[in-house]
Amino acid sequence: MSIACIAIIDSQDKLNFIDYYIDTEDQVHFKFQTYTALQLISPILQKKLNGGTTTEPYLGVLYTIYLPNNDYDVHAYITITQLKMIIFIKQGTEKLNLLAIFEKIYGLYRASNYNPFHQINLNKLIKPMVIEFNGI
Repeated sequence: MSIACIAIIDSQDKLNFIDYYIDTEDQVHFKFQTYTALQLISPILQKKLNGGTTTEPYLGVLYTIYLPNNDYDVHAYITITQLKMIIFIKQGTEKLNLLAIFEKIYGLYRASNYNPFHQINLNKLIKPMVIEFNGI
C-alpha cells in the first residue's frame, strides 16, 4: 500500500492538515481533490443520519482519481466530532486495514491538538507511521 496524501478537515470544513508522501507532480491535485471529497462526504453523512442508521466512521472508497502518472483511491473517515480524514492511496497496491490506519491517525491528531501542555507538530507524528505503512 502506498499512502500518497493525508488530509484532516475540522468540523467547520476548514483544512487543518495536509501532507504529501510522494515526490511527483500529482501533489498538485490532492488539495483540490480533498475539497471534492469533502463535497461527497456531506451527503453521505446526511443520508445516514436521516435514515436513522448508525454511522460507521470509515466511509470507504469515495471515488478514484485518474491522473496521467498514477491512479489513487480516495478513502474517508469521519469522527463523532465531525472531524474528517481523507487518505489518498495509490491504486494497485496491497490493501491493509484502513480502519486501523484512520484510528491511529485520529489518535495522533488528538495527542497533538487536545493537550494544551504539549504542543507537537502533527507531521512529526504521522510521517513515521506512513513510512512504516508504505514500507519505505
